[in-house]
Amino acid sequence: MQFHFEIVNSKFGKFYILDSRQGLHFILKNNDKRVKSLKKKYNPIKGLFNKNTIKAFLSNSLGKIYPSKVKIKFLECSEFQMLVWKHLLKINPGTRVSYSEFANQISYQKAVRSVASAIGKNPISIIVPCHRVIRKNGSIGGYAWGDKMKKALLDVEV
Repeated sequence: MQFHFEIVNSKFGKFYILDSRQGLHFILKNNDKRVKSLKKKYNPIKGLFNKNTIKAFLSNSLGKIYPSKVKIKFLECSEFQMLVWKHLLKINPGTRVSYSEFANQISYQKAVRSVASAIGKNPISIIVPCHRVIRKNGSIGGYAWGDKMKKALLDVEV
């Protein structure tokens, strides 16, 4: 299978996007340590397979939902992680849910830390909206690329 990539500038910096005919696989900050290994492992060619992915990513980063759905194919994950990431897609824009509420929604109420860990490893930032999951006390919690970016993503959705 041939993989494709693009580096996209957004208001949050440069992002590395990896896709193929099967769907979107990764959206990571270009300086994320995983990018180097993805390039080596998948040997992608420049130019995304699905050009709409860039529009969807940029629209979502501005709090707007792009009307065309992007097909997603998680490549490197456990079944549990895939369950968590697929459920993240069900959180509506502008909605915030606590880690414990989210764990309860997927019937893992006693595994909040495992759920939070899976959320933190989300490979498709912004389009798979892990930023919508916050702490029970209402604070925003952590984010792979910093609290400032998570707060900004939440603010544009209101």
